[in-house]
Amino acid sequence: MIKHISLQKLFLILAACCFFHNGIAQYWQQKVSYVIDVTLNDKEKTLDAYEKITYTNNSPDTLSFIWFHLWPNAYKNDKTAFSDQLLVNGNTKFYFSDKEQKGYINRLDFKVNGIPARTVDHPEYIDIIKLLLPKPLAPGQEVIISTPFHVKLPFNFSRGGYDGQSFQVSQWYPKPAVYDQNGWHPMPYLDQGEFYSEFGSFDVRITVPADYVVAATGNLQNEEELKWMATRNDTSGTFPAPRTHTKVKQTRKPGSKTISNNPVQATAQQAQTKTLQYLQNKVHDFAWFANKKFIVNHDSCLLPSGRQIQVFTYYTREEKETWNASTSYAKDAIRFYSSEVGEYPYDIVSVVQGPQSFGGGMEYPTITIISPMPSAKELDVTIAHEIGHNWFYGILASNERDHPWMDEGLNSFYEKKYTEGKYGRSSQEEELFFQTKALRHTDQPIETTSQQFSESNYGLVAYHKTAEWMAYLEEKLGKEAFRNAMQRYFKDWQFRHPQPTDFREEIEQTSPQVANELFPLLSKKGILPNHELNGSTIISPVIKHSVRNYLLNPTRNALILSPAIGINSYDKFMIGAIITNYKLPPSKFQLLAIPLYGTGSKQFNWLGKLNYTITSNGIIRKSDVFVNSSRFSMDEFTGTAGEKIRMQFRKITPGIKLTFRENDPRSTINKYIQWKTFFINEESIHFTNDSIISGTDTTLVTRYSTNSKDRYLNQLKFVYENSRALYPFNASLLVEQSTDFIRPSITANYFFNYPKKGGLNVRFFAGKFLYLNGKTIAKQFANDRYHLNMSGAKGYEDYTYSDYFIGRNRFEGLESQQIMIRDGGFKVRTDLLADKTGKTDDWLTALNFTTTVPDNINPLSVLPVKIPLRLFLDVGTYAEPWKTNTGDSRFLFDAGIQIPLLAETLNIYIPLLYSKTYGDYFKSHKPETSFWKNVSFSIDLFNRDIKALNREVEF
Repeated sequence: MIKHISLQKLFLILAACCFFHNGIAQYWQQKVSYVIDVTLNDKEKTLDAYEKITYTNNSPDTLSFIWFHLWPNAYKNDKTAFSDQLLVNGNTKFYFSDKEQKGYINRLDFKVNGIPARTVDHPEYIDIIKLLLPKPLAPGQEVIISTPFHVKLPFNFSRGGYDGQSFQVSQWYPKPAVYDQNGWHPMPYLDQGEFYSEFGSFDVRITVPADYVVAATGNLQNEEELKWMATRNDTSGTFPAPRTHTKVKQTRKPGSKTISNNPVQATAQQAQTKTLQYLQNKVHDFAWFANKKFIVNHDSCLLPSGRQIQVFTYYTREEKETWNASTSYAKDAIRFYSSEVGEYPYDIVSVVQGPQSFGGGMEYPTITIISPMPSAKELDVTIAHEIGHNWFYGILASNERDHPWMDEGLNSFYEKKYTEGKYGRSSQEEELFFQTKALRHTDQPIETTSQQFSESNYGLVAYHKTAEWMAYLEEKLGKEAFRNAMQRYFKDWQFRHPQPTDFREEIEQTSPQVANELFPLLSKKGILPNHELNGSTIISPVIKHSVRNYLLNPTRNALILSPAIGINSYDKFMIGAIITNYKLPPSKFQLLAIPLYGTGSKQFNWLGKLNYTITSNGIIRKSDVFVNSSRFSMDEFTGTAGEKIRMQFRKITPGIKLTFRENDPRSTINKYIQWKTFFINEESIHFTNDSIISGTDTTLVTRYSTNSKDRYLNQLKFVYENSRALYPFNASLLVEQSTDFIRPSITANYFFNYPKKGGLNVRFFAGKFLYLNGKTIAKQFANDRYHLNMSGAKGYEDYTYSDYFIGRNRFEGLESQQIMIRDGGFKVRTDLLADKTGKTDDWLTALNFTTTVPDNINPLSVLPVKIPLRLFLDVGTYAEPWKTNTGDSRFLFDAGIQIPLLAETLNIYIPLLYSKTYGDYFKSHKPETSFWKNVSFSIDLFNRDIKALNREVEF
């Protein structure tokens, strides 16, 4: 049906459409102003408070509810988004924290314009609620929301809480979520991922015990307190007693109706307390800190415009040496950012030293907290970074949870500019690590949300890469044009919520072409176009400043030359060199050559590797094709004349390793499949008997010489490991094959974390030995070294020469006590020259348990050097005792003490209990053996810590 419309009606409709369009395009933001009375109970670590919020609806929408953040509840239990994120990032401290270390917020009783209001829990997060308004809030109207609340402060696991008698009170009050053009933004508290809040004003009254020094957002209104703090500067010998302020101003509602004082607050006042009032406009958050030990330094700072502001720093005597110039650092940062970005609009800046548990720095409007720093320079740089957040976060309040680069990245750019202007060019370690991730295809785009970033990418991309992108933008625009654009951006968007499109539009005003070229890079992975490395260099400790020069100016190619040393029982002390191009970022083709001259064997040995890497974004993330090679002495024979003949092994191992891609960049899973073929040549002593006839006498002479023999072994390995912080595990399936046999096995490790520290590791092994074309005595004898072993393997049984042994074939002395943890993994030693208990050419399975021992019951903890202690238990069985007509025990066990040294590189095992079978074995084969000769040890050059480091380098 067609209707005729008059011109007048058509004009009205078009006008209405235009108005509607402009209404959508027009920027608006809500306003939230707070009046809060809060009392600290420093004994119970609690807050009792009353909050009144004036919420102004500047949106074009009528609101029926308001989302509220109750972020102290993030610390309530171990099932919050905060706790889950910490675990993914490898931190179990909060998960295993005690009940008294956790925190929460309760005793809420919301009223809206004096009318009780109902709340609804968020369906997923316990630190978010929905406040249902008794009456819809129309556009342009305001509403008064009030509630008492009680907070149990947590231990400072993340930004806020307590540590002893030091209090960091942040994200502590009920706070409305932001409502903007994109809708509501309710978000759980996260450690990785910051905030997005509405602008308004704060009038906060803080009641604390009288001997606490308080630092807070905004301007302190109490003149007596300011005078008292002036006596606590770092030149004071002793601090005077504090004055007590018992009078509390009434908190008032609009219309002069008083709100009754908090009864807990009134009780606290009777016990020598003081109440301090802080005021601040045009901010979106409020934090405060209290510590009895604070030194207070104060100075004024003259901005480039001539306006003067006040600067305060708070720190303890323990950090005085590092912090004594902190006000000067703060002034330098304020002047720098004011000149580069725009003038600081507030009247005060405060910098507070937090506890060591805090770990790093955190910004709030007009105030920042920083943990103890190792040097004055690092403190200066950190102060500059955290004060800089007053511009990017405090004044330009973008949604940092969704666009962390708009705060962290832009601010890191200016921090780097500040640092290099003051201390010179900085090294490029972060760029090297980032390019490593980019080349391995494990980086993420700059435009990624905080919660989607992996922990390493959060720092390397949101911070570092964005800062480099900003430097690229400055290069493209020119320094002066860039500076003008940033100052225009600051002026246009201060005290507002700019989005990425708003920032781009500001740059487009200077150069649409540059904006079109550079802004798409925010959504792409990879190395920035102007950061491709070129050139070559040589790095060596013998070339002065070569390492430092590479870190300052990395090149595409680098050859590393370094002296190298080694040792074993046969070659003795070895000296040589390392020649390699293994570096960060990695080259596609990598080489490693370590030639070593043995002072005992008087011959050259070596380790070497050639590796070619192919990376992709497909299912196979990384493919490595490689060849390894090595040669060392592995045995010796002493002749009748005392001469020593040393025997060597030579090994060449080609292979390929395929590493699978994980879809989630935050995943802790690593999967790969690897094929190796070992070509090994071994020397051995060959004896001959010759008859020498002299006259009528015949003499039998034994002669010896070295023979060599070649063998091969194919090895297919599939590994699945999850390096998560809580209950990490790994499993590997290994299939080995040679001329006469196939040897499949599976090994799995599962770690059970203890709440306080350490844990229990459970290892499972199962293996089967299969003869090809039938079993014969000759095959049994020829393949003895490949048989499955309940005891830890000896050097002779390391048939791939993959572990490091001091004396690989020693049967006496300390070297003979070395084992490797393989197969059954038992720690008891059984003599190689006799039939080993628990050795089989059929099947074998075992469980190995290793537990840490708490320091408070570790007898070695009394020593000057901290030595950890562990207990082990091994249980296993194998084929032979299950066969008919055998009297051997079907199940074997051993148990004892393990002493891990040098980050688990060296492990000493002391068996204390073991099966009767082992006891009988020791009596029959080694009756003279002392207790200490039953002790064994292993050397693991690829222990858990080194593997974790390798994962971090590989990312």
